[in-house]
Amino acid sequence: MTWSLNEIEGLSRKAARGAGLSWGLAEEAGKATRWLCAAGLPGAEALAGLLRQNDGAEYETLCPLDDTGTWAAKGGALCPLISGAAICDHAKDIAEGKALELGETSFPLLLLPYVAAAAQDNETTLTLEWPGLTVSFGAETCINQTIPGALDRDSAAGVRITSAPDGDGTPLAPVTRGDITPEIAQILTEFAHRTYAPDTAQSRLAGAGAGLSDND
Repeated sequence: MTWSLNEIEGLSRKAARGAGLSWGLAEEAGKATRWLCAAGLPGAEALAGLLRQNDGAEYETLCPLDDTGTWAAKGGALCPLISGAAICDHAKDIAEGKALELGETSFPLLLLPYVAAAAQDNETTLTLEWPGLTVSFGAETCINQTIPGALDRDSAAGVRITSAPDGDGTPLAPVTRGDITPEIAQILTEFAHRTYAPDTAQSRLAGAGAGLSDND
């Protein structure tokens, strides 16, 4: 089933919020998922997998800590949405030549839109790497995948972001709609429904129709 990019962004934003992310992070999650889907990449699948994996986890267990020079999460794996927002805060340092190292990161595909934004905002070329994959963000975004499945793996260790010349690879081909399977759409919808206020007797009486009475 194909979705408009606006629909994808809206559903992803609500799903991220329903999963417990702050409104700010949820907004960025919606934009990131839209960016990936607009590039023909499985952004919705990655987001659904991440939200299910991190459901109920505390922010403090998912955010990056830098005690050893490499970002790591107290809970074991970094959340790419939280780390992505932090990457943008360090974009100037990366552009000036300071490499950023991340430890184990869940669904690293979700990092791509944040690194792309950092490269654009600083008018520089950045490279994102993890085993089997190199993505160059310059005049074009190019992907070089040397290990099948590396792009959409559930987690990756040794994620590295550097300032580098334009790299080789296959340029992303933009699309105007995104394909989301019914199963993935259902997962995101279930998370999104958590943002809705539950029905109460008062809300049903205030709404249209018969309220609590049965006129049938």
